[in-house]
Amino acid sequence: MTPLLEAQNLTVHFEGVVALNGFSLTVNDGEILGIIGPNGSGKTTFFNTISGFVKPDKGHIFYNQREITHVSPHVIAELGIARTFQNLELFPYMTVLQNVMVGNHSRVTTKDALKNICSRDERQRQEFQALEVLDFLGISGFEHSRPAGLPFGIQKLVELARALVMQPELLLLDEPAAGLNEQETMEMGRIIKDIRDDLIITVLVVEHDMSLVMSISDRVVVLSSGETLTEGTPEEVKINRDVVEVFLGSTY
Repeated sequence: MTPLLEAQNLTVHFEGVVALNGFSLTVNDGEILGIIGPNGSGKTTFFNTISGFVKPDKGHIFYNQREITHVSPHVIAELGIARTFQNLELFPYMTVLQNVMVGNHSRVTTKDALKNICSRDERQRQEFQALEVLDFLGISGFEHSRPAGLPFGIQKLVELARALVMQPELLLLDEPAAGLNEQETMEMGRIIKDIRDDLIITVLVVEHDMSLVMSISDRVVVLSSGETLTEGTPEEVKINRDVVEVFLGSTY
């Protein structure tokens, strides 16, 4: 398989605390890769490092064979990496459509921005694209609503839509099922598979819901104290003694 993202020996310290300790990971083009681990294991720090919000003390990150270790977040977005966040980052008093269309501007150059201001056709194209994404996620009809008044599950999908409208090659999902009920979680799993299969987007997902991760991932990496505890297929990870005892529990 072709590597899309390669993280090599990443080390990150926060005021003496080691968040990542020589962590390495390869994400292959076209796969769904799940990352699991307890709170404080370094999962979100890793996402923030890929996204450019945190700069590692040591190590390197390559995307499509280009080093992006010290590249700014907006350039990383332009290169084709989009993400969602643990906590919703929606604008509550903008409409759903306006929130989604914000994603369009994450990959817009200054020249394109001027074109958008002057071009009615370009604005209509972006609006149509956002509506298509909402339809793909099954939430068309909410475009004129404000997120603050919508169910939490719908709000999660609005944030996902904002990431998808960027047309990324790599999508980072930070706990997409957090706060969702069992039925919503199952639907989120189906959507993530559709994103990979129908939109041809590689997905890297951090999640605490073990059932979700195991059901959608081609590979699973287990993080512990900023280091890799183990990695493999979901079936291999399920029967790993350390994973069963430390993360999943003996009854999993």
